Amino acid sequence: KISQTYKSQNFDNRVNNVKIKYIILHYTETKTLKQAIKLLCSDVRKVSSHFVIDEFGNIFNLVDENKRAWHAGESSWHKETRINDLSIGIEIVYEGEKSKRKYSDSQINSLIILINYLKEKYRIKQSNILGHSDIAPNRKVDPGIYFPWELLSKNSIGLWVKNRQNNSKLGKENLKQFLKNL
Repeated sequence: KISQTYKSQNFDNRVNNVKIKYIILHYTETKTLKQAIKLLCSDVRKVSSHFVIDEFGNIFNLVDENKRAWHAGESSWHKETRINDLSIGIEIVYEGEKSKRKYSDSQINSLIILINYLKEKYRIKQSNILGHSDIAPNRKVDPGIYFPWELLSKNSIGLWVKNRQNNSKLGKENLKQFLKNL
């Protein structure tokens, strides 16, 4: 079930009805859903995502999928820029590395279900499911070092690079190898 309880006004139209081909994963840097909703619906911060998953695994739809949510910021992948136009953004309620804890099993289980639904609906390649750190490596680290990329890869979601120095950023050499494997 996907709740429609909260809605963000921070969105606009996708440019020229482009094809959705990426899913971008983020963490909220908040402790609670209430804090995350306040951030993702703020008319001051002007950020949003299509979905947010709370600490208990509940999924909330904040922006319609056919609209452009403002989650990726200045970003690129391969030769493409304007990733917001081409992607669905999913935020996970999680404090970040400072918490020194793993994501909850219920969050990850819900994330896998949601991603599999979106992958099928939009025919998104496994290799096009990325972290914010992948598309903006010089400014973002989310979904962070505690994110279970290896588990997701075993579920045909994203790509796990075994020799990454950490799970939040690809080093230049690892990035070259990663791109060769696409």
